[in-house]
Amino acid sequence: MKHYLKLVPISAKIHRKQSKMTRICITLAVLLVAVMFGLADMYLQGVTQHQMEESGNWHYEFYSIDTQTASFISARPEIEVAGWHNTVSSEAGYSIKEQPIAISAQNKSVFENIFLNGITEGEYPDTPNEIAISSSLKNTASVSLNGTVELYKPDGSAADYLVVGFLDDTETSRLISDDMPIAVMTPEGLGTLAVPNANESYVVQFSRLCNIPDTINDVKASNNLSDEQITGNIPLLSIQGQIEGKTGVNQIYQVAFILSVIVMLTCILMISSSLNSNVAERTEFFGMLRCLGATKRQIMRFVRLEGLYWCKTAIPIGIIFSIVIVWILSAAMRVINSQWFSSMPILGISWISIIASILLGLLTVLLAARSPAKRAAKVSPLTAVSGNAEQTASFRKAANTKTFKIETALGIHHAKAKKRNYILMTGAFAVCITLFLSFSTLVDFMKNAFVPPVYTPELSIVSETNTCSIDNELLEQITQNDVVKRAYGRMFAYNVPVEYSGKSHNANLISYEENQFKWAADTLVAGSIETVMQQENQVLFVQAGNADVQVGDNITLSINDSTQTVTVAGILSDSPLARVEGTETFFCSEKTFTALTGEKGYTIIDIQFENNASSEDVKAIENLFTDGGVIFSDSLSQVQQQRNLYHTFAVLVYGFLSIIVAITIFHIMNTINMGVAAKMKEYGGMRAIGMSDRQLIKMIVAEAGTYAINGVIGGCIIGLPMHWVIYVSLITNIWGTAWSVPFIPLILIIAIVLFTSLLAVRGPAKRLQRMSIIENISAQ
Repeated sequence: MKHYLKLVPISAKIHRKQSKMTRICITLAVLLVAVMFGLADMYLQGVTQHQMEESGNWHYEFYSIDTQTASFISARPEIEVAGWHNTVSSEAGYSIKEQPIAISAQNKSVFENIFLNGITEGEYPDTPNEIAISSSLKNTASVSLNGTVELYKPDGSAADYLVVGFLDDTETSRLISDDMPIAVMTPEGLGTLAVPNANESYVVQFSRLCNIPDTINDVKASNNLSDEQITGNIPLLSIQGQIEGKTGVNQIYQVAFILSVIVMLTCILMISSSLNSNVAERTEFFGMLRCLGATKRQIMRFVRLEGLYWCKTAIPIGIIFSIVIVWILSAAMRVINSQWFSSMPILGISWISIIASILLGLLTVLLAARSPAKRAAKVSPLTAVSGNAEQTASFRKAANTKTFKIETALGIHHAKAKKRNYILMTGAFAVCITLFLSFSTLVDFMKNAFVPPVYTPELSIVSETNTCSIDNELLEQITQNDVVKRAYGRMFAYNVPVEYSGKSHNANLISYEENQFKWAADTLVAGSIETVMQQENQVLFVQAGNADVQVGDNITLSINDSTQTVTVAGILSDSPLARVEGTETFFCSEKTFTALTGEKGYTIIDIQFENNASSEDVKAIENLFTDGGVIFSDSLSQVQQQRNLYHTFAVLVYGFLSIIVAITIFHIMNTINMGVAAKMKEYGGMRAIGMSDRQLIKMIVAEAGTYAINGVIGGCIIGLPMHWVIYVSLITNIWGTAWSVPFIPLILIIAIVLFTSLLAVRGPAKRLQRMSIIENISAQ
């Protein structure tokens, strides 16, 4: 052995069991970071591919430029592909065998690389007298490959072209937005037709490595182009992060980076705590190295290199698992919601996630190793000789035996004796709680973004005349259908003259039934909904503007040439049905509505279906209305897609939360195990002077409880403000939902931390009970 660092592999092999948790923490850190960036990258790749399939892979189009300007633009090193793109609408009057056609002219590279089109049979036109046409014309117009076809002009004259290929009809919409068959030719071929009103542009695809906004500004300035001469493919540019300011790609990667930093901070504290315990177990080893001549700098380098040595296996394992997880999640997202995620790669490799996870993994280990390395370097050569390796903390204050029993007091005292270790332990617990609370905001985000409001109908049946003309017996028939989850109707009386507080107003009177009253309870600010449901002539009033209406006020309504009085039993802050400005809104029971208006039919019937409902079930409901007079509004597929999208993201979010919980549990179990292992001699000494096994266990429980309770307090102090910041950014600023203390996630993670801390004591306690006092004292 020629160098002291050659001891690192030997030491790592001997202490492989003690370093197990450290390696798990490194693996989990790399796994989480790689999965977050990997999913973000896969999603963006899918969205990018979907956008390219919609409009093509071009970034900018230039209009009204000459050939010299076009050559200047194409000569720039930032340009990947560029070329002329000319289109002629089918309305221009061109036809093949009496079938109107649209015309698209460009060279082969533009056709394939920018508009991503393909030739299903034959080849792309190469000379002015060659064309490729839609495959649909192959049968409908009896056109054959390598045959001659006459292209008729608007003036009735014809030009002969050789058909050299047939197009894929599913891709031609990227060339021209026209539903008619299409003929593709070279720009020179279109020139021979002398089309007077061709839509001519010069399309450009930039390199992804350049800064497109700066480049396009330079192109404009160099060629004296106006903004009207340039059109950008804004959706594609936004996805690719090539628009100044906030873009989709920037926001997605920013969220991934912020969450990765929180994960990294959590793992830094965990790895540092684990390394500290590992160093504490090997104090005599580092003392022996000092005796052999190792300097403090060399000891610090040894500990850091040992951490990096563990990365050699932990990082590849984390990356491999992350790739597999990303593949599984991508496939699941495609299956759950094919409309949104059909373009996501299933077996894609995200090099961004691999590079980011490796860099953040190495940085995490190096930062985590700083404190343990300094601690190891402080071990003096005398320590190895004297064997007094365990007592490194000086006690200036005795344990508080007045408040607690001796064993509990000693446990609390030992936990706080070494300040750095205490801060690392409690800090790791606190960051776990913070991480859990931060991720839990995504659950609320999903519900607001993807879950339709509880009152959202999947089929609405509306009276064509906006009157109470829908027979209430039809509602009873609808509810008897097994696939119908819920059906409810509303009666409307529009523009009813009302009077209150000495002033006249117009109002809409609407009936509610049990379900709708229950949903309205969320916006009730005063009064009682039960009163409106159970008593006649009681109404709910929607507080809009500065209307001075209080619970108990009497409202006079003029209906059917008679005046009737109702009482305001409750006030709502808002309602989705209070949409007409200047018109008040009142809700009442169906019984009250009938008594006031004499109407028994419904104006609207809303239906919600079971999860397995299909379009055939919707048709079956619609077929009940044989007499007509109604308008159907079918949103079943849209609502089902929203639910599928929610389920897709729920898998991701709850998966991350589960991993965070697993990290927390692993860390607590390992920390307490290693803490006990590092103090074996100390526990042996206590047992030797008369401490019972029961007292020893209580002391360990008190020590673990001190870390857990103080970690919970720290986690609440840090985590709740962090939850507030993320909640306001993601939810309040978008949907206006006010932040509230997340009691359920908070109680859940606190319970997990406390329960795991108590459970983690069980293993070390049994191990201590099985060991003799002599074994305790001589333990390494």
